[in-house]
Amino acid sequence: MKAHISVHSYSIPLVCPLDLAGEWIESREGWLVELTSETGQKGWGEIAPLPGASSRGELTAVPEWNPELFDAERVTPSVSCGLDMAFFNLGDRDAMPEPLRSLEVKPRDVPINALLLGDPEDMLLQARAAQREGFKTMKLKVGRRAPAAEIQVLYQINQAVSDEVTFRLDANRSWVPEEADRYLDVLSEMNVEYVEEPFADPHYSLSWSQRTGVPVALDESLRALEPAALHSYAGIRAIVLKPTLMGGLVRCALFAEAARDIGAYPVMSAMMESGVGTLTYARFAAAICDPETAVGLDTYRWLSDDVLSPRLQFKNGCLRADQLDWQQYTISAG
Repeated sequence: MKAHISVHSYSIPLVCPLDLAGEWIESREGWLVELTSETGQKGWGEIAPLPGASSRGELTAVPEWNPELFDAERVTPSVSCGLDMAFFNLGDRDAMPEPLRSLEVKPRDVPINALLLGDPEDMLLQARAAQREGFKTMKLKVGRRAPAAEIQVLYQINQAVSDEVTFRLDANRSWVPEEADRYLDVLSEMNVEYVEEPFADPHYSLSWSQRTGVPVALDESLRALEPAALHSYAGIRAIVLKPTLMGGLVRCALFAEAARDIGAYPVMSAMMESGVGTLTYARFAAAICDPETAVGLDTYRWLSDDVLSPRLQFKNGCLRADQLDWQQYTISAG
């Protein structure tokens, strides 16, 4: 299929400045990919490497990418992701790369996990607010404070919400073996779905999980693996898929299939993309994730504006099924 690709930059202010790996950002910047087929169909994608998460080389390379000189072997992970999104959203199965063609976007509500950020007091307020808003799953970072202080924070947050709430704890590989067991008492009181990447060595994360019974998930480790290599990690609970960092939807679909082969399940997760990326991930999640699996799209709420109109709305902890239809939206492309 012949198609025309246009790229439009955007900049969206954040609700408040955020510290990402020591770099403060006040706006979310990226590029929208507009794919137009020979028949006039349009598919939109998003190229959105994030400071503090994407490599500096990728951040500087993306603005120089020329869609008229496309070379699949040289595109960065976020460019590949934006192109996958555009083909996925085009609505023409014959134009989609494999294995996206076989995916069915099921018209269903997509549950969202609430993301708790900031100081302990802020996270307590956010946890209570998220429960009032109907969120059943909450995610928070761990490994950022001394264990004793952090364990106390976990007790407080757990006591602030009902027993129906499920927690995902993201350690970003920051735990050390000699301290991790100190968390076991508080984890036993919490309804923990999994601890995400507790240790720098994913094999140690798996062995710790098998010893303690605490479920774990892989995230960062996936970027250094091929889908077939997941068989070495049979026993993990889940894999967290971040298409912007992993190189697109096609690669994530292959990982989702490999995860199910070992008894794990996929969890979609955003990187503070605009409504274009967030909606695409919700549609992708409706095709590859279990209906009860909450997905990590709550970073969208940190954007004070959007390129997508009307803005997406989370109701009762979900993105509703009727919001998955692209036809109701307009896109402001710069």
